[in-house]
Amino acid sequence: MDVLSISKEYGSPLYVFHDKEFKDNFLHLCSAFKKEYNNYIPGYSYKTNYTPHICKLVKSLGGYAEVVSDMELYVAQKIGYESSKIIYNGPCKGVMMEEHILNGGISNIDNEAEAIRVVKLARQNPNKNLKIGIRINSDIGAGFVSRFGIETGSEAMKRVVEMIKSQSNLKLVGLHMHVSRARYIEAWQKRIDNILEAADKIIDGVPEYIDLGSGMFADMEDFLKDQFTIKVPTFEEYARVVAGTMAKHYANVENKPILMSEPGTTVVSRYLSLITTVKAVKEVRGRHIAVVDCDIHNAGETCQMMKVPYTHFACGDGEKSKTPIDITGFTCLEQDTLFKDFPESMKVGDILELRNVGGYSVVYKPPFIQPCCAMIAINEDGSAEIIKRKETFEDIFQTYKF
Repeated sequence: MDVLSISKEYGSPLYVFHDKEFKDNFLHLCSAFKKEYNNYIPGYSYKTNYTPHICKLVKSLGGYAEVVSDMELYVAQKIGYESSKIIYNGPCKGVMMEEHILNGGISNIDNEAEAIRVVKLARQNPNKNLKIGIRINSDIGAGFVSRFGIETGSEAMKRVVEMIKSQSNLKLVGLHMHVSRARYIEAWQKRIDNILEAADKIIDGVPEYIDLGSGMFADMEDFLKDQFTIKVPTFEEYARVVAGTMAKHYANVENKPILMSEPGTTVVSRYLSLITTVKAVKEVRGRHIAVVDCDIHNAGETCQMMKVPYTHFACGDGEKSKTPIDITGFTCLEQDTLFKDFPESMKVGDILELRNVGGYSVVYKPPFIQPCCAMIAINEDGSAEIIKRKETFEDIFQTYKF
């Protein structure tokens, strides 16, 4: 189905997810890493976009679920994941963490308070052998100090490791590391080097897993790629550095650890589009403005930092605007600008397809001024199905007392 037909049938604004392209990209990532290190498993980052339809596709392709809250853990469980294939991370885990660990789930503690919770759980269940991982914090040259994890070599790390190892039925089996905004190859080389060095020091024997989090560049359209000041690495280039280093490090080990990563925007961003309609065009003191029926939260994180790829359908009526023109959202916030200095003339009724909006969009959209729009999926046979209905006023206000 083409964009205009979709818009006519399902309305605007509207999210459109592309199944086949998502699957192909996910399998491309897996293939690139498994070529260098066969024991690789990606855990899809639910916080990036926890639409159940997408999470179920990941499950069908052999991916794990990576969650950072009880809410996301609930989603993973509801679509049928076994606990052993759910990775529970995050700095403030909910009350479901303990049950998840008791059921054999993967969890990486972020701080001493969580370590105390896990040790207490082990003491309360002396007949159960429990496993746990630690999220480490280490300098990879990102240019900032991350607030997550426990610093390697610190007194806090020593205390946590001692706590875990002093409990006979609790075993430290893996390490986790994730640093946002450090997508270049050199940072990933430093990341794998640092986590393997830490594993050699604090884990007894061979770990069960090494989890490097995410933060890789995605496969993207040239329009977006050309806006970066550095060369955007391919999956193969990341794999040679990360999985290649892992393979060398454990070359002489028979039961090799699982290498995990936690792709979110890396695998989902490109495959969700947003269809929106121009509702007004005006000029204010020399500034040309088009108002559309979505907002910056609908369009997501990429749209707030870059100019996203688009297709403009000049199907509206009335007088054309001058250019350049700022495309702004329906909210009453000055900062609600989806595309600054758009290069094409706009008319009321024109339709825009904004692409690469799959990351931190639908999960970020607050119930602010308007409910969130619907989402459809284009299946592999070209048919469309609604995978998220449009929210209603009742959805928004049912938790309030009137």
